[in-house]
Amino acid sequence: MALSARAAEQTAASSHQVFYAENASQVTLTNDYLELVFDRTNHTISRLSADHSGKRNFGFNLLADAGVRFDEGEASAADATRVELLEPGPQRITLRLAWTPRASGDGDPAALTLSLGAAERGVHVAIGFPMSPQGMADQRVRIMLRQWMLLGIFDRGVVQYVAEQRKAFISRDRLRLFYTMDRAYGSVAITPDEENGIRESTLLSGDGTFATGIELRPQVSQATTDGWIALPPSAPAIAALPIPQPQQWKRQKQTVAFAIYANDLAFPAHHAENMIAGSNQAERDSAAYFAAVYGSAAGVLGSDAEPGSAYPTLATPDRPYGDAFNFFDYDEWPTVTTLSYSGDALLQAEARKILERSEAGLRADGQIPHHFEHGAPTYISIAKSNQTGPNIFWVLAASEYAAGSGDEAWLRAHYAHLRQATDWVLAKYDPAHKLLRADGPLFIDVFRRSGYTLDTNVMALYLLERMAEVAAFCDDAQSVQRYREMRHNLYLGIRDQLWNGNDHFITQRNQDGSTLDKVDYDGNFAALAFDVLDPENARKLLHRLDAGAQTHPGMRGTWVSERRYEKEDCYGGNDGDSDVAMARIWWLDMATRVRTRDQKTFTALLDNLEPDLLRDIWMPERYDAGGLPAHNSYYHEYPEIISMVLREMRYGVHVGMMEVTIHPFDAANSDIRLGILRATYSRDAVTIRVPGSSMRDFNAGGLRPGVRYKISTGESVTTDSEGTVRFRARAGELIHIQRAEN
Repeated sequence: MALSARAAEQTAASSHQVFYAENASQVTLTNDYLELVFDRTNHTISRLSADHSGKRNFGFNLLADAGVRFDEGEASAADATRVELLEPGPQRITLRLAWTPRASGDGDPAALTLSLGAAERGVHVAIGFPMSPQGMADQRVRIMLRQWMLLGIFDRGVVQYVAEQRKAFISRDRLRLFYTMDRAYGSVAITPDEENGIRESTLLSGDGTFATGIELRPQVSQATTDGWIALPPSAPAIAALPIPQPQQWKRQKQTVAFAIYANDLAFPAHHAENMIAGSNQAERDSAAYFAAVYGSAAGVLGSDAEPGSAYPTLATPDRPYGDAFNFFDYDEWPTVTTLSYSGDALLQAEARKILERSEAGLRADGQIPHHFEHGAPTYISIAKSNQTGPNIFWVLAASEYAAGSGDEAWLRAHYAHLRQATDWVLAKYDPAHKLLRADGPLFIDVFRRSGYTLDTNVMALYLLERMAEVAAFCDDAQSVQRYREMRHNLYLGIRDQLWNGNDHFITQRNQDGSTLDKVDYDGNFAALAFDVLDPENARKLLHRLDAGAQTHPGMRGTWVSERRYEKEDCYGGNDGDSDVAMARIWWLDMATRVRTRDQKTFTALLDNLEPDLLRDIWMPERYDAGGLPAHNSYYHEYPEIISMVLREMRYGVHVGMMEVTIHPFDAANSDIRLGILRATYSRDAVTIRVPGSSMRDFNAGGLRPGVRYKISTGESVTTDSEGTVRFRARAGELIHIQRAEN
């Protein structure tokens, strides 16, 4: 959100004001959301505090002790800052602060402009350095921070790292966004102006005096760029950084311009218009949602080094899976989905890059790479199993990107590859059994599964549902019919060949007629979520699953199976995934609760996991039998799945390429804003806008049954017996649905 854009300010500013105060030692700018203190003697921003709730409860300082420095050297009384009020408020205050730099050769002043609007969460900063180059070869804005994680988005790609590594990353590429996050010290974000005067940016991992930081320079240094460099251990990190090249100075004023955003919560506030609102619960959900977006989904990106890459964890500083990335055996589906529904165009662009990197490895027969190692596509899992998951989840991720970002042109341009990847899965179809024959597992690569497996066949139902819609959007009527017929056949085959005749589906049926049955929770919950069974058998199955001793360990996630996978059941004897709960299965479990209207269990499960995210920000890969963290730390999966459960299920926002549904499960009044996407809901009034420009079928459910509603398209529609109103409208337009007066 550009601070110069006044539209949002004009609608919100009437209830807010901005204030300014000064004395001999400092200047203070504040509104309801942030407080900035400028030290007049040391020429620094010494304090930046925030209150995301807008109640002026300013607590800890987001800056490290060194603060934001615009000048180097020792302070003296003669250096004191002169203050000029350019814009007096109360809706906007702009200050001009001037002083004579300590190293200035001819006495030219430095001029700093600070501007804050009443409803803004960021201060605009512009520093004009003096014209004289003498003694000023170290011009820079140095921002020293307390937060643990840092992330920079450049035109070239994304860089992520953590504190206390004594390293610097220097880039001359255009910086688009820099932010930090911390479970205890909130977040700071930097967004450079379009014309910003920054020729070199240095990301900093601190040395104890600060946690993380960034330097913005109007000149370039002699340093190596685009890689983390270690700073000498004998000197403070900030003193060991390279200085600009004197020969590149020009006799003209050097200006660096950017906005600095503050948040006491652990996500950046540069897109404050993106939110979930409507209740105290919604505010918690909003904090969890954006912590997941910016902490985990964005945090695992590494596209500066490997274009289009996403890893399983943060770099802290190492990654437990090494240089392997883009695991489409499932992992990048929730990553791409979360980025696509971030409401942030920079992150949506990264989602597209992930898809295209894997698409570039598409084989002639349609197989998608399982992951990349040393930058090269690999088609089998690290457990050495063959999997159908990469094709299934890449196609699903692509459809989510198009729907969440509104990039309809991309979907049309890449549709042939989506169809090719889907048909690679369908080539495994055996008409004699009406099932797909898989060569390995779907979700869990160490488990030995083969033949007519439950997991692949049930997930293929979801794949074909989404691809039929994508094919219809891309005017491929023949494929629509083919996908629908195949889905119907699989539905019959699953019920006929894999149901045990009593209360659950078996793991697999082998080609010789023998079977394997672990009472797997991934395939069985998927069968419930995708409505495979009649109501009576669905009740039996859900009872069997919920009766399992470890179905919900500590109410955190969902166990992998009722019967344990022993070493002989796992590739390489690796049974480490046998005794854990996984978020991917929890997603299917939660979808089942929505399908069966089990609000009590849904709320209990979410209310146990969401506090873990809010407290820790970064979550473990798994939970063990006691509901305690297991496997690797700072893993992407749980936060991303929580964000998906919040949007898709609790707030009931599903965007398809042909059909859009809003039907909250346990959030009666809500307002979701994610970039273009908006869904404001109550039983009497709904507002919807989805990304894109094509015509869609809209469904708004949970309204008052048999009641007439007026739609801003000009229609008047009466809800059905379940309280659903249906109409057709164009994506990209804000649509209002209002209960008609009798």
